[in-house]
Amino acid sequence: MQPRKEFRESEMADLEASLRTNGLIQPITVRPAPSGAGYELIAGERRFRAAQRLNWPEIPAIVREIGDKELLTLALVENLQRTDLNPIEEAEGYQHLMSSFSLTQQETAEIVGKDRSTVANMLRLLALPASVRRQVREGALSLGHARALLSLGDDIRMADLARLVITDGLSVREVERRVREATGGRSSPRKPSATTPGDARPAEARHIEEQLRRRYQTDVKLSLTGKAQGQISLSFYNNEDLSRLLELLLGGTERGIA
Repeated sequence: MQPRKEFRESEMADLEASLRTNGLIQPITVRPAPSGAGYELIAGERRFRAAQRLNWPEIPAIVREIGDKELLTLALVENLQRTDLNPIEEAEGYQHLMSSFSLTQQETAEIVGKDRSTVANMLRLLALPASVRRQVREGALSLGHARALLSLGDDIRMADLARLVITDGLSVREVERRVREATGGRSSPRKPSATTPGDARPAEARHIEEQLRRRYQTDVKLSLTGKAQGQISLSFYNNEDLSRLLELLLGGTERGIA
């Protein structure tokens, strides 16, 4: 359940040299494996890998009894606190936590100590095409570049512009300008506020809208079209967000749409 997938060779070489000189100062943390044989790593994968490279037969470890949810949360939070994760790993970590334990964005944000908007914006990165996600993962594209590319809303155009960013060294501002030109000046979807100035709807309608917003953890609009008539709309911002809403709305009876 380690959210970190990339281990730079230069970092591993530095850590290996440190272990060779100073030994392992901080023990790794493990838990008994669910199978009953051996242990699973909770924290300290880089230290563990560096010790393996040195062919050490044993290293000190702290053994903890811990469940899957706490394990994944600890691994994610530890890496986030050290800023060890690239943006894609961070987004995948949030998605793994949500899907594994049926959490909302708000619940996930509370667990990792982030704002819900931060979690939602990171999850949007998973809507990037695979080639662009790989470039973000490898550091060839910044988080700012990735966010700007998302506004194109088309995999081919995102991949093409991403290649230009790398080959021509385009700044984030230049990417944003090109995206505006490509989309005819349309801006990315903006979250509506809970209430707008001059909202003439009954207070009960606004209260219901707020309850739905909290329940579904997304933007909700309740429109009154007549006496005891109206419409409710829920917003989603990527495929994962849509799947999450479908699970909530359909109660797990459907897994997707045809």
